[in-house]
Amino acid sequence: MTYISSYKNQDWLLPTSIKQMIHSNHISFFVEEFVESLDFSGFDMISEGAGHPSYHPRIIMKVIIQGMLSKERSSRKLACACRENFVFMYLAEKVQPNFRTIARFRKNNASFVKGAFKETINLASEHDLIDLNLICTDGSKIKANASKKAFLKKEQLSQLDSIIDKMIKEDIEQDEIDEESYDQKEENITELEMKNLKEIVKNYRNVKDKEKLKENCKKAAEEFDKDPQIKRVSLSDPECRMMKNKKGFFELDYNIQFTVDSKNQIIVANDVCQDRTDTYQLQPQMKIVRENVKLNKDTKVAADCNYNAGENLKFLEESQICGLIPTASQTQIFDDREPTVKQDDYEYNWTRDEIIANGARLKYFATWTQDKKRKQRIYKSEDGKVIKRVPEFFRERLRMKKKMETEDGKRIYNLRKTVVEPVIGNIKYNLGFNEFLIRGLDGAKLELNIASIAHNLKKIWVMRGKICKNNEGLFFELIICENYLNCGTACKSRGLFGTFGCRKFLEVLKLRKLNLLILELK
Repeated sequence: MTYISSYKNQDWLLPTSIKQMIHSNHISFFVEEFVESLDFSGFDMISEGAGHPSYHPRIIMKVIIQGMLSKERSSRKLACACRENFVFMYLAEKVQPNFRTIARFRKNNASFVKGAFKETINLASEHDLIDLNLICTDGSKIKANASKKAFLKKEQLSQLDSIIDKMIKEDIEQDEIDEESYDQKEENITELEMKNLKEIVKNYRNVKDKEKLKENCKKAAEEFDKDPQIKRVSLSDPECRMMKNKKGFFELDYNIQFTVDSKNQIIVANDVCQDRTDTYQLQPQMKIVRENVKLNKDTKVAADCNYNAGENLKFLEESQICGLIPTASQTQIFDDREPTVKQDDYEYNWTRDEIIANGARLKYFATWTQDKKRKQRIYKSEDGKVIKRVPEFFRERLRMKKKMETEDGKRIYNLRKTVVEPVIGNIKYNLGFNEFLIRGLDGAKLELNIASIAHNLKKIWVMRGKICKNNEGLFFELIICENYLNCGTACKSRGLFGTFGCRKFLEVLKLRKLNLLILELK
């Protein structure tokens, strides 16, 4: 059998420039173009004065964004790529930043990365790639950088803190520590949990910096004060929460939120939260959207049934935003399933403020507060035998339900599946962003911003490639009459951007900075 010839020991004369080793249409050139357009003046003041010169922040920024696009997120792997990969060597401008430098930059510049994410939105707007007639919101769970082994109750945490205090004292023997620590067993701690605590202490004995361990315990204890509903806290990342993922397993996660435009799936807002459900994330998302873009008067917002809460629907009405959020039963019907839950299954007389349920007319009786948060309105029949409790903002829920029963409402809502869900899939699977590497809520937000930058840049790059192949100027052939400047809209030209009048067409060409070849017909 004949094989392709190889040249194992032959000398190789590389091109004079690394750039020549990279395909001319590689996305790294667009990453370079975008990063170099950012404002790095704030770093100049930090780097002034005596000391060893630092790497220019544009170098680290380019490496981090390209790393996300190449599914290389670890700072060590990025540092290695700057030595071995032509693309990263080019973006790093032939320097080799240490992995600590990359990790430190990523950790200390969250606000700059957030600003860079907003610049991707502005860039997409400039290229007319965002359509704000419809935006879609959805959430997902991503695993935190935390271990279940160090997931402790409040009682375990207080006991561990006292054990660390004793370990700090060098004059106490280890046997005495064990005897004093475990003889008096705390309440609400099982034998299995005590065994787990002993294992944690065993691992901590060899740690030199005991003061740092105490600081971690203090941060973990503060989480119980911030969120009284939680029962356990992770020592490695106290700010993450135990959540149920899509596969039905419980793990330490963060809840990520995205709002995406319907034209080219550009992310216009993102966030990371500790909530186990998406219910209370619609209002924060709309606030972030308004900070990043200016909504139209007729902007529609589509979200799944998890966001269908009375407070959210009231907020949308007060903000004059057209929302499309079905109930859980409507979602099941839309998916051709038999509804297992019944919500808002009653009639309401708007003029007399009466609820009609099971053939009985119920009048307003009182308002009841549940769990000091949710309010419910109680309606009773005249004889008091029939009682119906409805949410405080049930009128808004009924109006939304009626809107979602229309064909137009169903059609627009169904677009959500092809708008925001593919974005989450792209970030999780194509970019490999299925677990956070940085610990803490702020670190998680930073990483999500980097992923959002990578996603938006790739979308813009793809669309720019469709408009302008291989980043070269397109030539348009405009065949018009001799007095074309005076022809108004009578003379039409059909091109890449649709059908325009001559003057409008020339304006578009000027805006797009494209070359124009005019052939006159006489």
